[in-house]
Amino acid sequence: MRIVVTGSSGMLGRATVQNLLAAGHTVLGVDATPLADSPCRTFVGDLREPYTIHRALDHFGDRTDAIVHLANHRNAESAPGETVLRENLAMNTSVAMAALQTGIPRLVFSSSIQAFVGGIQRNLTGEIIYPDRFPIDESLPPKPMNPYGLSKLLTEHMLDQLCNAEQFQSPLTALSLRFPYLMPQHHIEMVAERTAPTDYRWGGAEAFAYLHMEDAAEAVRLACEVSTPNHQVLWLAAPDPRTPESPAELATRFYESVPGVETVLQRNSFVDCSKARSILGWEPARTITVERAARAARTTS
Repeated sequence: MRIVVTGSSGMLGRATVQNLLAAGHTVLGVDATPLADSPCRTFVGDLREPYTIHRALDHFGDRTDAIVHLANHRNAESAPGETVLRENLAMNTSVAMAALQTGIPRLVFSSSIQAFVGGIQRNLTGEIIYPDRFPIDESLPPKPMNPYGLSKLLTEHMLDQLCNAEQFQSPLTALSLRFPYLMPQHHIEMVAERTAPTDYRWGGAEAFAYLHMEDAAEAVRLACEVSTPNHQVLWLAAPDPRTPESPAELATRFYESVPGVETVLQRNSFVDCSKARSILGWEPARTITVERAARAARTTS
């Protein structure tokens, strides 16, 4: 496949480009700040400027099979809230409309857990924010708590409309991947060493969900390769939390009043990624639990 990756110089962008190239795909990166040692051709441009994505597609040549759209403000704190919302929506609209107008059949969008929960752990009155229920999956009602999360949710709604083949007579289909906190390997190793009890402030509203950067990149590649109709949203996360405690221990400490908490004890996980497993054939392999087991084996050998 010939695949354009926006935000190719970012952490997820670099991992995605490497994964796509290793699978034999042809990749064009698009980024305002190119890497000196980029493994793929890179079109230098700022997607906040009109027509940048069109110029990138022209640069790539006659055919593009998919766009992986990762270029956004990376979190709610990267700029003032109104800037994050305005610029993310501008970039997302530009890329989605370019795909629609040029007949590109596949768009993979990097959405976020913050499209429906999280980002902050207390509301404006100081009350702790808990998940609405467990397990966390795609059917939870969205409640974005900041402009970053709102920008992701509004883009998902836009893709619902643009990927309606009857309305637009277009081949465009899309998958929005709701990523949690993404962690590179060295961060996984740091968390695996922790023993101190977890503070709710560090991700409690998101059930301490996380995903290894390489597992996220693998999901992006699979999302390019599979065929699905219209637009769908997938929740992606590691099965274990990013804490020293087990899901059962966290459930007892923080979530006893949350509906469905008994499923945490049955599943030993706060999240349900069965839709992603079914559609993508994807399974996260690089987890904190695996790292702890590897460390224990090295210690006893």
